Amino acid sequence: MKYLKYIALASLLILVSACSTREVVDKRAGSTEQRLITYSIEKLIKELPADDFELLRGKHVKLTSHFIIRDHLLDYADNLFRLNLEHRFGIKIAGDGDTVDAEIDLFFESIGTDTDVAGFSIPIINLSDTSQSSRINLLALDMYHGITECHYFIRNLEDNTITRSNRFLARVRTDKVATPFISFPLSHL
Repeated sequence: MKYLKYIALASLLILVSACSTREVVDKRAGSTEQRLITYSIEKLIKELPADDFELLRGKHVKLTSHFIIRDHLLDYADNLFRLNLEHRFGIKIAGDGDTVDAEIDLFFESIGTDTDVAGFSIPIINLSDTSQSSRINLLALDMYHGITECHYFIRNLEDNTITRSNRFLARVRTDKVATPFISFPLSHL
């Protein structure tokens, strides 16, 4: 009977620890992850303040993007940002050897996805490879997020002033309710 209390307490602690988790998803293989990322990049670009870029209309601007990892996500975000600057604000993106009126250094803090789970679930832990662990949802809300965050510096070469932007964050999400028998989406992309 004495050990039964300890087993019940340990079981309760395991159940409670599975109530809410956050997981960084790095696969980007599925369409949902890809759409969450690309939609969050587009949303961030649409929310950029026109006041910062109207002064650069018609000028030749050198754009340099920075991120922790130089990969296809940064290339995608960089190209989308370039095209939007040209389309929305009439900025001429300078190529190598072009005369430049201003420079924009764009710093991304985040381009990716993550997931949240809130509710009640039973964890199934794979001790040999914890990344392969799973869970059985009793009643849980699975939340999938596409996140893009950045800030930028604009250097006006005519008067050699530097302007730093605020940090911008765009989050796109889709959710689903999950039980052991059925799951259904609450929102769609």
